[in-house]
Amino acid sequence: MNFLRKRPWLWIVFAFLLLFVGWGALLKIARENQPATVELQTREP
Repeated sequence: MNFLRKRPWLWIVFAFLLLFVGWGALLKIARENQPATVELQTREP
C-alpha cells in the first residue's frame, strides 16, 4: 500500500481505466440489444 501512497496519480489512472471499461461494456450491451429498425412511410402529397 505504501507504493500507492507515494504515487497518488495511479489512483486517477485506475479510476479512468475503470470508467472506460464501464462505458465500453455499456456500449457493447447497447449495441447487442438495439431496438428493431422501423421503416417510416411517407405520404404522397
